[in-house]
Amino acid sequence: MVKSKQQILRYIVCGVITAIFNVVFIYILIETFKINTPVFRNIANLVAIEISLLFSFFVYKTWVWSSYKSSRKEILWKQIPRYHISCGVVVVSRIFLIFPILDWLKVNYQINTLIGIALGSVINYIISDKWVFNNKTNTNF
Repeated sequence: MVKSKQQILRYIVCGVITAIFNVVFIYILIETFKINTPVFRNIANLVAIEISLLFSFFVYKTWVWSSYKSSRKEILWKQIPRYHISCGVVVVSRIFLIFPILDWLKVNYQINTLIGIALGSVINYIISDKWVFNNKTNTNF
């Protein structure tokens, strides 16, 4: 069952928008609050990641999976936590599977990272489509 090219294109465009949002948001945090220590920069990174995750959830919900209708309760208590789990699966896959395998194969770390992003995007798309935003998995709530 192949999804429409339009949905996949929207997913890619929204991913780029979210990445830009993340970079701009962390820049604003660090520059506005004059953060200049590694610990506080990493805290800013954590805040930027979480805000970007929430931003990306609503961007995807609005432009990619808009046909999947859900109540506010479903969004807050089911879809957002599932989206966080989905993103967590991608991060864990990249850290413990994709990067080590490609590193073992002597793939340059930058290329390795790009491959990880691409594979992570595919994994996240599939999980989001089948589990996070799918009405069939969001019933009985």
